[in-house]
Order: sequence, then structure tokens, then C-alpha cells
Amino acid sequence: MSKKSFLKGLTNLILDENLQDLVASEREILTETIIYIREVDCRKMFLSFGYPSLFEYLTKRIGYSNASAQRRIDAARLTQDVPEVIEHLESGEINLSQISVMAHLIRQAGKVSQKVDGETKENLVNTIAGKDLKQTEVIVSRTLNIPIQEGTKTKHQKDESVRFEITLTKEQWRKFNQARDVLSNSLPNGSDWNNLIEYMCDDVILKKDKAAPRKIRASKVFEAKTAKTDLNFDRDQVHLGREAIPKSIQREVFSRDNCCQFQSKITGHKCSSTWNLTLDHIQPVWAGGRNSAENLRVFCASHNAEVYREQTGTRLV
Repeated sequence: MSKKSFLKGLTNLILDENLQDLVASEREILTETIIYIREVDCRKMFLSFGYPSLFEYLTKRIGYSNASAQRRIDAARLTQDVPEVIEHLESGEINLSQISVMAHLIRQAGKVSQKVDGETKENLVNTIAGKDLKQTEVIVSRTLNIPIQEGTKTKHQKDESVRFEITLTKEQWRKFNQARDVLSNSLPNGSDWNNLIEYMCDDVILKKDKAAPRKIRASKVFEAKTAKTDLNFDRDQVHLGREAIPKSIQREVFSRDNCCQFQSKITGHKCSSTWNLTLDHIQPVWAGGRNSAENLRVFCASHNAEVYREQTGTRLV
């Protein structure tokens, strides 16, 4: 008997009972999944698997949609401060959409230097339990004194174009209009907003080679801070023997690699991220490595730090 035929034979009461059982089982599976994701995040396991972030790991390896992955990440990270949220999720008193709203507003608070401590998060979780999404937005926004704003929305359309919606502050909107006025005589395809964005993006991309050396200098500072923090090295020891990489070699390596070259020994997956790129010495400088193009490769900042920890035996805590 097919599943459809089986269901047709059920009474309304039995159908209702079975559905409630399935939903309860679904919530149990969800909470267990959240716990697993939290452990993956704590271990930073996604780095050794070849992914630059937990989000990339969940979308590209596990197969979640962008929105589903982000909601689960928000829930997993909230459980680190408020373990009780797992019980609320399993009982159905709180859902992932509520947690996503709460996490979004907490991030907004962080942007205005308003740190939200664990106690506040716990109080918010207990308060929004049993509330609907709109009530949750109001409660969290009032508690954090953050106005409710529409988040960024991206929609991929049939013709492969993308609809992109954002909310700008008054000052951002002023700057956007000022930029359009300044470039009004330079825009080859008119002053529509999409042409303005394309023109500014093209300008940034053309300046990429000039920006690359600045990225390297930033990564050097990052490496030095990591060394000093993780290993308690003396500052002079960190910089001992370190010479600046010639700009011509920096440009050569960035032009050659273009993206993060880290490849997982476990999965064989290559990171290929183009975000926050840095230079990494294949043979470390402290082990006699040279500043030659052959001894340099492009890594994203996350994998640069991960390889550094592996090379120095530093544990992630």
C-alpha cells in the first residue's frame, strides 16, 4: 500500500495524532542537530575540512539553504550562553525564526557598541517563550533599545538576475545620493542605482592590485598578534628576522592564486574563498622560509590562522 493510500484510510483524529507525533520527533531531531552544530563550531572543524566558515560548511557540505544554515548557527551559538534554549526548542515554546530575530537584533546592538551579556540573553529567551514572531520582535527591540529594521534580502530570479533589498540609515542614504551626484558625468550607462553600484564595484576591482599590499600588512599584524596571544611570545621574537615582502612579489602571488589555496587533507575540498585574503609562507619564516613567490601562497585569514596553529602546535581554546 502506498503512503498516500495509507493516509487516505486514516480518520481525522488519527491523522492529527500522527502529525503531532511527527512534529515532536522533528523538534527532537532539530535540537540534536543544533547541539552537533554547536560542537562543530567549538572545534572549528570546518576549517580542517576546507571551509572558511561554519556557514560555508553547512551550506556547501551539509546542504542547508542559506537561511536554514544561518538560523541553525544563531541557535547553536545562543546555546553557548543560554543552554536552556534547547529545552524551549524541543517543547516548541520557541522556534528558529524567533531566535533568528533575536540574534539579528543582538548583532545590531553590537554595531553600536552595546554588548549584550549572557544574563540579558537568558531573560530574553524566557520572555519570548510562547510568543509569536511579531511579539518577539517588539520584546527584543524594546529590551535592547534597537529599532526594528528590515534585514537584507536577496532573491535570485529566473533570468539569473538578482533582486537585492537593503535598509540604509539617513546618513548612508545621503552619502549614496552624493556619490551619484559626484559621478553623474562619469557613469557610462546613466545614473540608475544599479549602474552606480556597478561603476563603484568596477572601480574597487580595478584597484585590487594596489590594495593587495595593504592586506598583507594587515595579515602580518594579525599573525604577530596571534603569536603573542597564543604562545606568549616576546614581541622581538615575533618580528625577529622578518623582512617585508616586496610589493612585486605580493602582486605576483595574488595574481597567480586569486583565492584561498587551502586544501583539506581530510575531504580534499579546496577552500577557494575570496574573502579577507592574506599571504602565507609554505615554509615558515621562523623555520628558514624565504619571501619568494615559490614559498608564498594565498590563504583566507581563517585558514592562515589555522595553519599557523598547526605549525606551532597551538591549541584552539
